[in-house]
Amino acid sequence: MVFDPYSGETASLNADRRFVAASLSKLYALLTLYRAASQGELSLDDKITMRSSDVWAYGTGVLYKNPDKYPVGYTMTLRQCAKFMIKESDNTAELMLNRYLGEKRIEAELHRIGADSIRYWYPINTTTPHDILLVLKKIADPSYTSPQLSAEMLDLMTNTSFEDRLPQPLPEGTRVAHKIGSYESTFSDAGIVFPEEGGKGQEYYIVVFGEGAAQEEAIETIQDISLATYQTVTAHP
Repeated sequence: MVFDPYSGETASLNADRRFVAASLSKLYALLTLYRAASQGELSLDDKITMRSSDVWAYGTGVLYKNPDKYPVGYTMTLRQCAKFMIKESDNTAELMLNRYLGEKRIEAELHRIGADSIRYWYPINTTTPHDILLVLKKIADPSYTSPQLSAEMLDLMTNTSFEDRLPQPLPEGTRVAHKIGSYESTFSDAGIVFPEEGGKGQEYYIVVFGEGAAQEEAIETIQDISLATYQTVTAHP
Protein backbone atom coordinates (compact mmCIF):
# COMPACT_ATOMS: atom_id res chain seq x y z
CA MET A 1 0.00 0.00 0.00
CA VAL A 2 1.38 3.40 -1.00
CA PHE A 3 -0.04 6.78 0.02
CA ASP A 4 0.99 10.18 -1.33
CA PRO A 5 -0.12 12.79 1.23
CA TYR A 6 0.32 15.64 -1.26
CA SER A 7 -1.97 14.33 -3.98
CA GLY A 8 -4.06 12.22 -1.59
CA GLU A 9 -3.70 9.29 -3.97
CA THR A 10 -3.37 5.71 -2.78
CA ALA A 11 -2.26 2.60 -4.63
CA SER A 12 -2.87 -0.75 -3.01
CA LEU A 13 -3.16 -4.50 -3.42
CA ASN A 14 -4.80 -6.59 -0.68
CA ALA A 15 -4.94 -3.54 1.60
CA ASP A 16 -7.61 -5.13 3.80
CA ARG A 17 -6.14 -8.61 3.87
CA ARG A 18 -5.04 -9.87 7.28
CA PHE A 19 -1.37 -10.64 7.81
CA VAL A 20 0.64 -11.55 10.88
CA ALA A 21 1.84 -8.23 12.25
CA ALA A 22 4.93 -9.61 14.00
CA SER A 23 7.11 -6.70 15.14
CA LEU A 24 4.99 -4.10 13.40
CA SER A 25 2.93 -4.32 16.59
CA LYS A 26 5.71 -2.38 18.29
CA LEU A 27 4.39 0.69 16.48
CA TYR A 28 1.18 0.41 18.51
CA ALA A 29 3.00 0.70 21.82
CA LEU A 30 5.15 3.53 20.43
CA LEU A 31 2.15 5.59 19.35
CA THR A 32 0.24 4.90 22.58
CA LEU A 33 3.23 5.88 24.72
CA TYR A 34 3.92 9.15 22.92
CA ARG A 35 0.24 10.06 22.70
CA ALA A 36 -0.03 9.58 26.48
CA ALA A 37 3.05 11.77 26.95
CA SER A 38 1.49 14.47 24.78
CA GLN A 39 -1.63 14.41 26.97
CA GLY A 40 0.40 14.77 30.17
CA GLU A 41 -0.57 11.29 31.36
CA LEU A 42 3.06 10.26 31.76
CA SER A 43 6.58 11.54 31.21
CA LEU A 44 8.98 9.83 28.86
CA ASP A 45 11.56 10.34 31.60
CA ASP A 46 9.56 8.13 33.99
CA LYS A 47 11.40 4.95 34.94
CA ILE A 48 10.56 1.34 34.14
CA THR A 49 12.28 -1.73 35.57
CA MET A 50 12.77 -5.02 33.76
CA ARG A 51 11.03 -7.98 35.40
CA SER A 52 11.80 -11.64 34.84
CA SER A 53 8.35 -11.98 33.24
CA ASP A 54 9.34 -9.34 30.68
CA VAL A 55 12.31 -11.26 29.31
CA TRP A 56 11.51 -12.62 25.87
CA ALA A 57 14.42 -14.98 25.37
CA TYR A 58 14.27 -15.39 21.60
CA GLY A 59 13.93 -13.33 18.47
CA THR A 60 15.24 -9.82 18.04
CA GLY A 61 16.61 -7.48 20.66
CA VAL A 62 19.65 -6.83 22.80
CA LEU A 63 18.24 -6.84 26.34
CA TYR A 64 17.92 -10.60 26.77
CA LYS A 65 21.14 -11.28 24.88
CA ASN A 66 23.21 -9.20 27.31
CA PRO A 67 22.12 -10.26 30.81
CA ASP A 68 25.36 -9.01 32.36
CA LYS A 69 24.73 -5.52 31.02
CA TYR A 70 20.91 -5.62 31.26
CA PRO A 71 20.01 -7.96 34.13
CA VAL A 72 16.53 -8.46 35.52
CA GLY A 73 16.00 -5.40 37.72
CA TYR A 74 17.67 -3.08 35.22
CA THR A 75 15.96 0.30 35.22
CA MET A 76 15.66 2.70 32.30
CA THR A 77 13.43 5.57 31.22
CA LEU A 78 10.36 5.00 29.09
CA ARG A 79 12.13 6.88 26.31
CA GLN A 80 15.10 4.50 26.48
CA CYS A 81 12.77 1.50 26.49
CA ALA A 82 11.03 2.82 23.38
CA LYS A 83 14.41 3.25 21.72
CA PHE A 84 15.30 -0.40 22.38
CA MET A 85 11.90 -1.47 21.10
CA ILE A 86 12.13 0.40 17.80
CA LYS A 87 15.84 0.70 16.97
CA GLU A 88 16.64 -2.91 17.93
CA SER A 89 13.11 -4.32 17.55
CA ASP A 90 13.62 -5.55 21.11
CA ASN A 91 10.92 -8.00 22.17
CA THR A 92 11.66 -7.62 25.87
CA ALA A 93 11.29 -3.84 25.62
CA GLU A 94 7.93 -4.32 23.92
CA LEU A 95 6.71 -6.56 26.73
CA MET A 96 7.86 -3.98 29.27
CA LEU A 97 5.91 -1.20 27.58
CA ASN A 98 2.88 -3.43 27.03
CA ARG A 99 2.86 -4.12 30.77
CA TYR A 100 3.35 -0.46 31.66
CA LEU A 101 0.69 0.85 29.31
CA GLY A 102 -1.69 -2.09 29.48
CA GLU A 103 -2.98 -3.84 26.40
CA LYS A 104 -6.48 -2.37 26.87
CA ARG A 105 -5.00 1.11 26.67
CA ILE A 106 -3.10 0.22 23.51
CA GLU A 107 -6.21 -1.32 21.95
CA ALA A 108 -8.21 1.80 22.87
CA GLU A 109 -5.62 3.94 21.10
CA LEU A 110 -5.90 1.79 17.97
CA HIS A 111 -9.68 2.11 18.00
CA ARG A 112 -9.36 5.88 18.51
CA ILE A 113 -7.51 6.24 15.21
CA GLY A 114 -9.82 3.85 13.37
CA ALA A 115 -7.46 0.88 13.16
CA ASP A 116 -10.28 -1.49 14.00
CA SER A 117 -9.12 -4.56 12.10
CA ILE A 118 -6.03 -5.06 14.27
CA ARG A 119 -6.13 -8.08 16.54
CA TYR A 120 -3.60 -7.38 19.23
CA TRP A 121 -2.36 -10.75 20.46
CA TYR A 122 -5.84 -12.26 20.53
CA PRO A 123 -6.32 -14.76 19.12
CA ILE A 124 -3.24 -13.93 17.04
CA ASN A 125 -1.30 -10.75 16.36
CA THR A 126 -2.74 -9.76 12.98
CA THR A 127 -3.26 -6.54 11.07
CA THR A 128 -3.89 -5.17 7.60
CA PRO A 129 -1.77 -2.87 5.42
CA HIS A 130 -4.57 -0.29 5.66
CA ASP A 131 -4.46 -0.14 9.46
CA ILE A 132 -0.66 -0.02 9.61
CA LEU A 133 -0.91 3.00 7.30
CA LEU A 134 -3.29 4.64 9.79
CA VAL A 135 -0.76 4.11 12.59
CA LEU A 136 2.04 5.59 10.49
CA LYS A 137 -0.06 8.64 9.67
CA LYS A 138 -0.68 9.37 13.36
CA ILE A 139 2.99 8.89 14.24
CA ALA A 140 3.93 11.44 11.57
CA ASP A 141 1.12 13.87 12.43
CA PRO A 142 2.55 16.59 14.72
CA SER A 143 -0.95 17.65 15.75
CA TYR A 144 -1.71 14.21 17.17
CA THR A 145 1.12 14.31 19.70
CA SER A 146 3.32 17.38 19.23
CA PRO A 147 5.91 18.49 16.68
CA GLN A 148 8.71 17.46 19.05
CA LEU A 149 7.23 14.08 19.97
CA SER A 150 6.32 13.22 16.38
CA ALA A 151 9.85 14.07 15.26
CA GLU A 152 11.27 11.94 18.07
CA MET A 153 9.23 8.91 17.02
CA LEU A 154 10.38 9.31 13.42
CA ASP A 155 13.98 9.58 14.61
CA LEU A 156 13.62 6.29 16.48
CA MET A 157 12.39 4.69 13.25
CA THR A 158 15.33 6.02 11.22
CA ASN A 159 18.69 4.20 10.90
CA THR A 160 17.55 1.13 12.80
CA SER A 161 19.45 -2.14 13.05
CA PHE A 162 17.31 -3.49 10.19
CA GLU A 163 17.89 -1.48 7.03
CA ASP A 164 17.87 -4.27 4.43
CA ARG A 165 14.28 -3.94 3.23
CA LEU A 166 12.62 -0.64 2.26
CA PRO A 167 15.75 1.53 2.68
CA GLN A 168 18.32 -0.77 1.06
CA PRO A 169 17.80 -0.05 -2.67
CA LEU A 170 17.10 3.67 -2.34
CA PRO A 171 19.62 6.42 -3.19
CA GLU A 172 22.11 7.45 -0.55
CA GLY A 173 20.76 10.27 1.58
CA THR A 174 17.17 9.07 1.41
CA ARG A 175 15.63 9.01 4.85
CA VAL A 176 13.31 6.10 5.69
CA ALA A 177 11.48 6.08 9.04
CA HIS A 178 10.19 2.53 9.24
CA LYS A 179 9.59 -0.70 11.14
CA ILE A 180 10.09 -4.28 9.96
CA GLY A 181 8.25 -7.44 10.91
CA SER A 182 9.21 -11.11 10.55
CA TYR A 183 7.32 -14.22 11.62
CA GLU A 184 7.68 -17.63 10.00
CA SER A 185 6.90 -17.00 6.30
CA THR A 186 5.55 -13.46 6.75
CA PHE A 187 7.97 -10.59 6.17
CA SER A 188 7.06 -6.92 6.13
CA ASP A 189 8.31 -3.36 6.29
CA ALA A 190 6.30 -0.19 6.72
CA GLY A 191 7.40 3.40 6.83
CA ILE A 192 7.66 6.91 5.53
CA VAL A 193 10.18 7.76 2.83
CA PHE A 194 11.69 11.25 2.57
CA PRO A 195 13.24 11.34 -0.92
CA GLU A 196 15.55 14.30 -0.49
CA GLU A 197 18.66 14.31 1.69
CA GLY A 198 17.97 15.61 5.17
CA GLY A 199 14.40 14.36 5.27
CA LYS A 200 12.91 17.20 3.25
CA GLY A 201 10.77 17.06 0.16
CA GLN A 202 7.59 15.23 -0.66
CA GLU A 203 7.49 12.22 1.59
CA TYR A 204 5.27 9.21 0.96
CA TYR A 205 4.04 6.24 2.97
CA ILE A 206 4.61 2.61 2.03
CA VAL A 207 3.49 -0.65 3.63
CA VAL A 208 4.59 -4.00 2.19
CA PHE A 209 3.74 -7.50 3.42
CA GLY A 210 4.97 -10.74 1.89
CA GLU A 211 3.55 -14.10 2.88
CA GLY A 212 4.51 -17.63 1.92
CA ALA A 213 7.91 -16.97 0.35
CA ALA A 214 11.36 -17.74 1.65
CA GLN A 215 13.01 -14.91 3.56
CA GLU A 216 15.54 -14.03 0.85
CA GLU A 217 12.87 -13.92 -1.85
CA ALA A 218 10.50 -11.90 0.34
CA ILE A 219 13.14 -9.31 1.20
CA GLU A 220 14.18 -8.99 -2.45
CA THR A 221 10.54 -8.41 -3.38
CA ILE A 222 10.17 -5.72 -0.69
CA GLN A 223 13.30 -4.06 -2.07
CA ASP A 224 11.96 -4.21 -5.64
CA ILE A 225 8.64 -2.67 -4.62
CA SER A 226 10.43 0.00 -2.59
CA LEU A 227 12.65 1.03 -5.50
CA ALA A 228 9.81 0.98 -8.04
CA THR A 229 7.69 3.12 -5.73
CA TYR A 230 10.54 5.61 -5.20
CA GLN A 231 11.13 5.92 -8.93
CA THR A 232 7.43 6.41 -9.63
CA VAL A 233 6.74 8.93 -6.87
CA THR A 234 9.86 11.00 -7.49
CA ALA A 235 9.62 10.98 -11.30
CA HIS A 236 9.25 14.41 -12.84
CA PRO A 237 7.14 14.90 -15.98
